[in-house]
Formats: sequence, structure tokens, C-alpha cells
Amino acid sequence: MPRRRGPRWPRERPIRTIIGFLGIALGAKVAHRVRYDRVDHIPATGPAIVVANHLATTETLALARLITGHHRFPHFLAAAEAFTWPVVGAVLRAARQIPVLRGSGRAGDSLVAAARELDRGHVVCLYPEGHLTSAADLRPGPGKSGAARLALTHPGVPVIPIGMWGPRPGRRHLWHRHTVRLVVGEPVDLTAWSEATDQRADVETDTDRARWATEAIMARITELAEQARGARFGPLP
Repeated sequence: MPRRRGPRWPRERPIRTIIGFLGIALGAKVAHRVRYDRVDHIPATGPAIVVANHLATTETLALARLITGHHRFPHFLAAAEAFTWPVVGAVLRAARQIPVLRGSGRAGDSLVAAARELDRGHVVCLYPEGHLTSAADLRPGPGKSGAARLALTHPGVPVIPIGMWGPRPGRRHLWHRHTVRLVVGEPVDLTAWSEATDQRADVETDTDRARWATEAIMARITELAEQARGARFGPLP
């Protein structure tokens, strides 16, 4: 794969962002052995939506390391309670990560905040499953529609799927330094469900389009997770 040349340091809040780059590199190295290939699918500049499967809490460091390895800084949607933790909460706020108020009337605020980051030209990272993968074989589960809705309201922003394998759910990942393999795919083409291009908009609702776009996103993430895993998942029971 062709490699980009030279870092592209951010112009907005550069000191904090560079500190963030270093913190991610250190944290990811402590938590995991991170393996990925540099590719051109993640744009060097401009907004992007990154979507991935979700296996363990600490894998976010591995995904963040992949993003910073492409000289971009990630803005994750994270559970709001993490912002109340000592030290961690302060770091998340300083790095302008995005709290998600699950199960409340303000749950949609996170997508509004994510849209603002896209408008600033930043990279927004989401786990479409909305929680850790719960299948016994750790295949990516059904996705929620948030990532698709964000993408469909920003049709010019690429949706970059990533499949990962290696970390394990529960506390095991806290005591064993797993190798995390990440595979980046080409942007998911969602134009068939874009309200601006869909010729069947008169018979399809926004909910329909978001659901079908979500299925397309999760299907691609599953394919990439299989590549990272080195084997296909078996048939569903």
C-alpha cells in the first residue's frame, strides 16, 4: 500500500492535540500490541466518520492509535459516565471527546456534537453496535442507527469501516496484553440511501434508509473483522 509522507500536525489547538497524540501512543502501547497497515482510505485532511466493531474497553486506545498513525486526531463518542471518572474525565473533556447520554431524552445530543466536529473537518469515531460485542463468537452484532444517520446527513463525508480482532471482553484484557489487529476498508458507499439521491424517497422513510445503511455498514465491518481474525465466522444458529 502507498504510504503518506510526513506528519500533518493540526493547526487547531496544536499543543493539546500533540500531547493527545503522545498520550494515545503511550496508552495503546501499554494496553495492547497494535498492528495495522497504513492505507489511503483515511483522508489526510477533512472530515471523516470511522466505524468499527467493539470487543473490549481498552481497544479504543488501539483504534485511536491507528487514527493518529494516519496523522489525524480522533473524536470518539463515549459513554457519558466516563466523563465523570477522576483524571479520565478531565482527559476526555480536554481532548474534546463526545459524551453519549444513553437512555435519555438527550441521547441525540451526541450526534449534534459529532456533526459539529465533522463541520470543523475532524475525524469522528463510532461503534455502531453501541455496546461491546455480545455474541459468543465475538462477531459484530446488529448495529444501531446513529452512525448511519450521521453519515446520511453528511453525504460528502467518507464512512471508513474498520474491523479488529484480538482484545477480549471482560477483565481479561486488563491483565493480558493482547495483540490487536485492525484492518481498514474502503469507504462504505451509502449513496443508495442518501435522501438527496434516492429516487424512492417518496415511499421510504428516514428510518428505513438509516436501517438499511446501518446493515450495509455492519456487513462491511464484519467482513473486515473476519480479515483481522484470519477466518470467517460460522453460520448463525
